[in-house]
Amino acid sequence: MILMNEREVLVELIERAKESSEKAYVPYSNFKVGAALLMKSKKIYAGCNVEFSDYLALHAEMNAIGTAVNNGDKDIQTVVVYSYSTPPVLPCGSCRQKLYEFSSLYEHDIKVIAVNDKKEQIKMMLSELLPVGEIKVEKKEN
Repeated sequence: MILMNEREVLVELIERAKESSEKAYVPYSNFKVGAALLMKSKKIYAGCNVEFSDYLALHAEMNAIGTAVNNGDKDIQTVVVYSYSTPPVLPCGSCRQKLYEFSSLYEHDIKVIAVNDKKEQIKMMLSELLPVGEIKVEKKEN
């Protein structure tokens, strides 16, 4: 699919995040979340949340980031988080920090959009959600 404008891109991101949310494995909370990332390459990567009996979980944003990185793509432009809650859920602190890692790596902000099944939206920049990210440490080349 060739995406022509920002509105079409947003519609596609929301649809991909929604589709992922429907695949969530959430037997303990039944709280389904999906995320979709738009990369500088214009590719979209999606992920859903996965719960485990030890109460640890993989968040939708984490799974989407892992899929992008596994495909050699790291320059995140936009993240959409889809949920069934009111108001829509924004990334948690841990996911904000993970997004900040890539924001810092490429030295630009990331657009964050939270949406729900009622079509409510919250749009913010990552720098508003996490005004001061963790202190940068020297990274080794990989």
